[in-house]
Amino acid sequence: MAFKPRLIANVFGASLALAALCGGPAAAAPGELVVNFPTAPSTLDPAWACGLPEISFLQNFYVRLVQYEVRPGPEGTQVVDYGAVKPYLAESWTIGDEGKTYTFKLKDGFKFSSGKPVDAAAVKYSFERGIKMAGCGRYFLTDGILDPIIIEAIETPDPRTVVIRLNRANANMLVDWATAAASIVDPSVVEANGGVSAGQPNTYMASHVAGSGPFDLAAYAPNQSARMTARPDFVGEPGAASSTIQVNWISAAPTLLLQARSGQADITFGLSKQAVTTLKQAPGIKTIAYTNPFVQQMMLPNTKAPWNNPKVREAVSHAVPYEDIVKKVAFGYGTLYYGPIPPSLPGYNAELSKPLAFDPAKAKALLAESGVALPVDVEVLVQEGDAIQQQIATVLQGTWAKLGINLKIRIAPGAEYQDLTQAHKVASFLRLDGPGVFEAGYYFGYDTICNNPNNLTEFCDPGVDALIAKLRATTGDAARQPILDEITKAWREKFPKILFFEDQPVVALNQSVKSFTFSPLPDFRFWSK
Repeated sequence: MAFKPRLIANVFGASLALAALCGGPAAAAPGELVVNFPTAPSTLDPAWACGLPEISFLQNFYVRLVQYEVRPGPEGTQVVDYGAVKPYLAESWTIGDEGKTYTFKLKDGFKFSSGKPVDAAAVKYSFERGIKMAGCGRYFLTDGILDPIIIEAIETPDPRTVVIRLNRANANMLVDWATAAASIVDPSVVEANGGVSAGQPNTYMASHVAGSGPFDLAAYAPNQSARMTARPDFVGEPGAASSTIQVNWISAAPTLLLQARSGQADITFGLSKQAVTTLKQAPGIKTIAYTNPFVQQMMLPNTKAPWNNPKVREAVSHAVPYEDIVKKVAFGYGTLYYGPIPPSLPGYNAELSKPLAFDPAKAKALLAESGVALPVDVEVLVQEGDAIQQQIATVLQGTWAKLGINLKIRIAPGAEYQDLTQAHKVASFLRLDGPGVFEAGYYFGYDTICNNPNNLTEFCDPGVDALIAKLRATTGDAARQPILDEITKAWREKFPKILFFEDQPVVALNQSVKSFTFSPLPDFRFWSK
């Protein structure tokens, strides 16, 4: 299995007939918080999980050395702050050896659901397990530095001390270790159920948890529902705000909307933007839009014709009616910008990342300068079921035809779409995509770093690579920002891909919800009714 170290949000649509066939979600008991999502996780194993549906659910059953901060959000809610980390299992840490040695002192009293202590040996086991399995977890744990793997050794001088030694300094590591991939699993449970195999998933862990976190998994029906119960013996701060949470995965869009409108669901994720507009005046329901670094974009593989001509890339980048797309396709739930760092990520510079103008005349002149013979036929791949992608592709098809670029739209099922795009086998494709680690240096691996198989734009600039290496060795926001600004300017000059908008996800909250914290990777601890 090829790992995909990015978070991919899938959009599902379905007919009313399909909704009837799928049936309703599991019934909730009185007092339970009911949360509906459109997409179910494919695995519950933090070492193997790649996508948003997996990570957003499984992370709630585990502790990590560190966790993200939270800050005030819109309308009395909170949002997770990916620009700062704070202690979780770790009581404190020090960084020495010029940034290559991290020493963590662990808090006392944490236990697995089995009753065994969450100690230094378990931390070492969990990290080494993720590295050995070589799934997405390894990429997240190592900031994508795999040749050689940046984590050189993990030592446990005593049960409450963990020393992680790197072979090079990298300022991103603490943020990496706040991700679900750094979840501390119970070694006794894993070893009793298949252990660790190099390069292979663990079948048991795909549908079970070996928990250390604030919730136990009381019931689980894959692709349907789950019941989470708060652990009374959990010592971490904060603990779970709800004693029981009923989670339902509803792929039928009409059913998802109906249950949000009727109040059967307390919290609903994944509603289409059009569906959200129908809830704005619904009594007892609050719809709140947030920002997150998930971007609707078009990949233009820079090594493939006609995109290997920078003038052609620049031309089509100016031949997109960005404002119309946000207004008519995203129903206003999108933020315009142009640069390698989305507005929601730390390091974003609004002045240097201003949106591009829709300028067909400039696009036509640039195509003339490119020397490319027109007309040009280009295929664009979109994912089956993603209505927004298909609408955007249709808009481009009509607009670009006037320039002499004939865009052929190809629709592929999810599995085929992933295989083709990850294997660099398509001429261009649309994607709603976001980073697995919410940090700009990590995100550059998606479209900037030379010879990185996960760089789906196939853009390469050795000068930018040198800046990224410098960034990873630099600590402190004040020192890092000038480097990020240089990268932004260099990236914009090459027009490596098209950015339609940063998505603004919308969550529907029933009036029964008393506390809520938003995150692209939801932390259920903060939710209650």
